[in-house]
Amino acid sequence: MSDMPFVPVIPAGGAGTRLWPLSRSTHPKFLLDLTGSGSSLLQQTLARLAPLADRPPVIVTGSGHAHAVQQQVAEAGATARVLTEPTPRNSMPAIALAAAVVEREEPTAVIGSFAADHLIADTQGFAESVRAARRAAELGHLVTLGIQPTHPATGFGYIEQAPVSDGHGAEGGGAGDPAQRQLRAAGARPVVRFVEKPDAALAEEFLTTGRFLWNAGMFVVGAGVLLDALAEQIPPLAAGVRSIAAARGTAQEREVMERLWPTLTSIAIDHALAEPLAAAGRVAVVPASFDWDDVGDFAALARQLRARAGTREEVGVRRDGSDVQVLGTARVDAVDSRATVYGATHRHVALVGLDGVSVVDTEDVLLVLADDHAQNLGTLVGRLPQAGLDHLR
Repeated sequence: MSDMPFVPVIPAGGAGTRLWPLSRSTHPKFLLDLTGSGSSLLQQTLARLAPLADRPPVIVTGSGHAHAVQQQVAEAGATARVLTEPTPRNSMPAIALAAAVVEREEPTAVIGSFAADHLIADTQGFAESVRAARRAAELGHLVTLGIQPTHPATGFGYIEQAPVSDGHGAEGGGAGDPAQRQLRAAGARPVVRFVEKPDAALAEEFLTTGRFLWNAGMFVVGAGVLLDALAEQIPPLAAGVRSIAAARGTAQEREVMERLWPTLTSIAIDHALAEPLAAAGRVAVVPASFDWDDVGDFAALARQLRARAGTREEVGVRRDGSDVQVLGTARVDAVDSRATVYGATHRHVALVGLDGVSVVDTEDVLLVLADDHAQNLGTLVGRLPQAGLDHLR
């Protein structure tokens, strides 16, 4: 075993509003079995990471979800530590808190942050990429996993990797620089920059160059390296989480958490660390080819269900003469329709002449959504409080 033990970190937050009403604020998507696999997205994440971990993973979740998370960990027969954040403050404070707890116990540990709500079927390819990222992180880099793009997606951020002939290197040297040779030997490449979600034309251009990868939000880095870099960028945030970690297990634990947590900068890890460190040549990427989906909306989920249609018959998902996929207990009859039905009731659902539609039938909400407008669902969910329907969120 390496003297730099690997500890997975699993941020488990967010409400998944673009998968409403399946995903609710009280029971978000990472707690759901979205594909009929028999396990939730969180449980699948734990299973993927178990063979790679030297220590039990650290799950960071909201106080309202901690009990459900612990219950799902136990149901999966897994071992994990659950850290509770009093209020959501974006990904950087959550990951930094886990890093501070790990660093206090094992200063040389490497952490890997992997969201609890992603779908990955190729567990072997995932494992190979994580091992490469770990090797690169042991060299002192902040390492991200970049997904090979399959189409010019506008819903993802992108990572520009340096080509072999580029002079951009982690230590400021060219491709012949010893540090860069070490990095490439580990299976990683220097990152030039991170790019926010592009428009369609720019996404096409990115694909043409062959240098751009999808940003899946997966990061591997030494716990101390992360916190020291954060101390350079946002000193109060690094100091705050280190103080919270130092107070764990003492009589002051609760008081310190309640006093410091609300003061921590609410910011994503991309903006807090990845972007500024990339500009300084301190970020590397492992180009990964495993399948990956953040299941961000019903259009993405419909794609996943169709891709897995050959294996879902065993778990009660049925197909009829039309291209209709059904997940749940609903009885569906369809004529000339291409649709996806998520039925939590025993109601009979009849579809005629629909093309590219998702139907979600729960006890308290019926949603009918055109898949090509899936990204707009968050607007509707955001209006629920104004309509006196906040209890449905």
